[in-house]
This record gives sequence, C-alpha cells and structure tokens, in this order.
Amino acid sequence: NVRLCNNVRPTCLRKYSPRLYLISKMRIQILIVATLMAGVAGQTDGEGPPATGSAAAWANACVTGLVTSGFDFLKTEKYDLWYNETSIMQLAQTGTFIGPEEMAEYVNFVRGPFFDFYTPVPDEGNQIPVKLTQDECVMMVAITNKMQVNANMGKPVCVETTVGFKIHYTVADLGGSGFLIHRTNVYYNDMFAQELFGDALYTDGVRDYICDNVLMANCPDTVALNGLTSESCKQRYDALPNTRDGYLDEYTTGCRILHSAFAKLNEKHCPHLSFVPEVDYKNQTKCQKSYGTVPEDLFTADELAFLQTSAAKYGQDNATGYKTCEYEPVEDENSDSASNGYSVSSMMYFVGAA
Repeated sequence: NVRLCNNVRPTCLRKYSPRLYLISKMRIQILIVATLMAGVAGQTDGEGPPATGSAAAWANACVTGLVTSGFDFLKTEKYDLWYNETSIMQLAQTGTFIGPEEMAEYVNFVRGPFFDFYTPVPDEGNQIPVKLTQDECVMMVAITNKMQVNANMGKPVCVETTVGFKIHYTVADLGGSGFLIHRTNVYYNDMFAQELFGDALYTDGVRDYICDNVLMANCPDTVALNGLTSESCKQRYDALPNTRDGYLDEYTTGCRILHSAFAKLNEKHCPHLSFVPEVDYKNQTKCQKSYGTVPEDLFTADELAFLQTSAAKYGQDNATGYKTCEYEPVEDENSDSASNGYSVSSMMYFVGAA
C-alpha cells in the first residue's frame, strides 16, 4: 500500500505510513523555509536555481545533504555513517556523550524495558533552519513524542511531550555529499523529565529491576565494592533522593534508572549504578554530582521559545511541556499490540529515508 502512494500523495501516506508522511512533510517545510531564508538574504528571488557558490546554493546544499543522508535518529546502527569519534550529543539533564557508540547507547534507552511504546505523533513536528552556510549547517527541530510506561515496571501512564534537538553539521560540496554531524543538542522539558523519572518510574518494580536484573546479574565488581545483597541494594536504593527538577546526572534514583538501561547491556556502565563513587572505563564518576548544565547553555532564548510555542500548538501544558493521553493496557508483551522497545519507530524521528 505504501508503494502505491509513490511517496508523493500525502493523504495516502498518512493513512498507510504515518512515519513516511512525517518525513515528506518535514522535507517540504525545510525546503520552503530555506528558500525564504535565502530570499531574505537577497541571494535569490525564489525562482530558478541559486547561483553556483552563492549563499543560497550552500543553503540548498545543507538541506539536500540532510535529506539525502538518510539520517534517522533511532537508527543507531548507522551512527557511524553520520557521526565520527569526535561528534558530541548533549542533553542538559543527563550530560555529554561523545562518539557513535556512546550516543547510540543513550538513544537506545527508549528500547529498554521501561516503555510499552515510544513513538512520534504524525502531523506534530516543526523545524527551522538556524544557519545554512558553507562553514556550518544548523537545523532546529521540535516534534511530539507519545510514550506509555510499562505497567510491569512503573505506573500505567501515557504522555505526549515536545522533544527538541539542534544538529550542527557540514556538507562537503554543493551537492550535499559528505554529510557529517558534529554536535546534537537535545531538549526535554525538565518538568516532563521529573514527571517521568520522579513519579512514573519511581516505583518498587523499577527498583527491583535495577537491583536484581541489572546489578546482581551483570555487575559483580560494583556489587562487591558496595557490599550488596538483593535486599540491601533495595534498601540503599530507597534511601536515595528522588529525581530532582528532572536532572539525571546526580546522586538520585533518576540517574540510576537511566544508566540501568545501559548497564543491562554493557557492564562498562555498572559503576554509574554504584552507591559509592566508582570510576568507570573512561576514568569518570557519574550519578554522584550534577554538572549543573541548563537548557539555556545549549539553546538560545529564541530557540527555547520556538520549542515552547510548538508544545502549546499541540495542546501541551505551557509550563510542563506535556499532556496526558489515554492509557492502552498491554496484556501480553509478546503480542502484536505490544512493544518491547526494540520495534518502536523512534524517540525523536527526524528527516531521513525510511
């Protein structure tokens, strides 16, 4: 059915593939705004191709490079195509991740056991070019994600929230080849993060999973350092401060919830779950003291206003940046209606090939 749409009929795509429909819509919007930006700069009248080597030509190359790269935020197995070992991803509440491997582990949090699904909402995406030049291309994106917490882990809640990110990238030529992302700044409303980690996932089920399924099962060195048993682990976890102001990089339960998803698959992250300071494989200590980064360090006032406006446009609370949605009970995690996290379409779906 999707092939019959020929990727050009919006109504057809919206019916059979909301994901492709979102891609098509975002591509068109970016191209329109890029053309307007070039026109305002006096580089083109909007008719015909821009002059070779002009600012408008490089603006077009920025857009072409992004669209043809096939970049998809969730396709972490392809991060080596879009990032290199010096590329940076940063979220104020969690910290900085460098290189494709670290970034992929972070993004794959949504594939963990905490969610029934985590997916973008069709028709609820906005984007603005921030800078489209030969030296650097910068694109700002806001989309709505819908997620449902796994009731076997946390509280049975469903929410929709605006997620923003700004990508800094370059292209090698006017054809848009050589697409490479140097930095991605990610945005979550701190009140939404507090609701998710400080309430919905602040449960005995999550605590038991971290202690029994992650620490006791995967992290023998960390268990030994802390002198843990299953019972003492749960007692010490209960004594931790709850998530504060949505921050997930300090001595709280929230930081350990986040890093438990990583440690379940990679024991190099086990030190981040430790109750006492433990140096990790990069000679760093995490989940002990916050770096104190705020969204204003990563986004301008205008960019944050753009994100807030996008949230309000889709009915989300002006302060919290989210709204509740109807919870859909999942009876069997192996049924067709359920998702174990690995089949969700995206945490933050961006322009790219399907």
